[in-house]
Amino acid sequence: MEYTSEIANGILTLALGIISWHVKRHLDSITEREAELQTALATKEAELQKMLMEDRKQIEEMREANNRGTQALLRDRLLQAYHFFMRRGVVTYGEARNFENMYQAYHALGKNGVMDSVYTRFQQIPVKTNAEIYPDEPEEGEEE
Repeated sequence: MEYTSEIANGILTLALGIISWHVKRHLDSITEREAELQTALATKEAELQKMLMEDRKQIEEMREANNRGTQALLRDRLLQAYHFFMRRGVVTYGEARNFENMYQAYHALGKNGVMDSVYTRFQQIPVKTNAEIYPDEPEEGEEE
């Protein structure tokens, strides 16, 4: 009977050892797979970060080009309007307000130098009513 008990204990110990070995092997496999997935995830994250940075750079370049183009168009339009109003010698309230709005938008884009002095000179042009400048046209809100 003693031998049977020892054999049973031995078999049980052996079975538990085999089970422990299989569980450890399975856990090691899971740990390896987790490490592989973490590496793959880190690689994908780095790739996505790089793509985002490239996209952000491209968007910033396009935004800057749009700002420069908008500023160039505003500068051209402001200069044309300024020369027209200087030759005419007067502006209407609406024209002055439009000029002011364009100048404020232009000014917000930065690097204003020359246009600041043009704006200062524009402000010296007398403001008249539409009727004073265009006597044959009705005022805003009036019917013919």
